[in-house]
Amino acid sequence: MKRRIYTGREKKEITKKIIFFIAVIIIFFAAVAVLSNTEEASEVVEIHGIKCTPKTNIRTWLFIGADKQGSAEEVEGEENPGQSDVLELVVLDKTAGTYTRLSINRDTMTEVRSLELDGTDLGTAKIQIALAHASGDGLEMSCENTVEAVSGLLYGQKIDGYVSLGMDGIPILNHLSGGVTVTIEDDFSKEDPSLKQGETITLSDEQAMHFVRGRMGVGDGTNENRMKRQRQYLEALKPLLMEKCRQDNEYPLTMYDELADYMVTDMSRNDFIKVAAALLDARETEPAQIEGTSAIGDWGFNEFTPDEDSLAETVVDLFYDRVEK
Repeated sequence: MKRRIYTGREKKEITKKIIFFIAVIIIFFAAVAVLSNTEEASEVVEIHGIKCTPKTNIRTWLFIGADKQGSAEEVEGEENPGQSDVLELVVLDKTAGTYTRLSINRDTMTEVRSLELDGTDLGTAKIQIALAHASGDGLEMSCENTVEAVSGLLYGQKIDGYVSLGMDGIPILNHLSGGVTVTIEDDFSKEDPSLKQGETITLSDEQAMHFVRGRMGVGDGTNENRMKRQRQYLEALKPLLMEKCRQDNEYPLTMYDELADYMVTDMSRNDFIKVAAALLDARETEPAQIEGTSAIGDWGFNEFTPDEDSLAETVVDLFYDRVEK
């Protein structure tokens, strides 16, 4: 077959058609992508009877206060990895330019996975969420198990990162802030007589440990009371650390390095400073809270049962936009 020879004009026409065809293909796939994103963003879900759509510009981090002394090391044998005494979720809404803190009661009853030290899965049981950290190696495995338990409690919400700090990190944190000032509202005479009820003091590093960690011999001895003090401490600590970060944009790295021996995290130093910068740029809203009831369980331990309506309302407020009826 004789090969056809195209004229210059014909070649130009063919080139125009090819370019037009490619442009149509590009526009088509771009349109599909936009429509897919729109559909995903506008997908209506139902949370405990509440119709809503997922927010699309959310970042979430979990801060864990582990009841473990000494540096962060892998546990061996029968050594206890430590429970999580503090669970603080921070939800950043980048679209609204706000972030919200949610304190989760350590005694919250929810599905928690049990793990062997080698990671063998022993199944789940409805127990206190604090025990999620006690299952595992005391390091990443324990933290990831805690993240899974918190995510499950919150209807499967994604958690983008975690930081776990052992109790011996509290004095360092207090020192980095320059000392946190609080009003002593409970009777600490059995735990630390220097913390006198009714006085407003700037806590020494040792006093900060007692203030945040004390429970059985303090006030009414309940975890709810300790959580109240922990929130009080964090609310006083936050502006001090933020001011340090505003004065020195390298200060988050100083914090990261100073706390490193007592900290377990899936965030790099670079990630850490990005999170700090994002929170500095955002406005904090009223802290969220899950209501519920506390009781002594069959085994003699405190159990906090979340109110399903309160849990759902909290999750929807943090992660969703409600669909108008």
